[in-house]
Amino acid sequence: MFWLKLIHTLIAAVNASAVFYILYCGLRDRHGLWLNISLVILAIELACLAIFRGDCPLQLYARQQTGSHAHVSDLFLPDWMALSMIPFFTPITLVALGLVARNQWRRYKDRKSAP
Repeated sequence: MFWLKLIHTLIAAVNASAVFYILYCGLRDRHGLWLNISLVILAIELACLAIFRGDCPLQLYARQQTGSHAHVSDLFLPDWMALSMIPFFTPITLVALGLVARNQWRRYKDRKSAP
């Protein structure tokens, strides 16, 4: 279980970093390679959640390994924090994506109106 917790914690840290970097880019109107990498990381995370109907596949694996049907501590975080990650990151992600989309739209309009 130690290795599962370690891997899941690292994945969660990378995903959180990607979301906050997307938010930073949206607020500062930045774009480039690291934004694209962050967007791909977010897309992979969202695809995993969609495929597994909102459950993290590593959480499901932890439940299978322990034989439990309830939440299993599979992160090196307090349970209350692990359980609130999706509700916490959902609005931040939506705002971040909205800001990046707004910036892209502005760049598109500026290029289109340039002579």
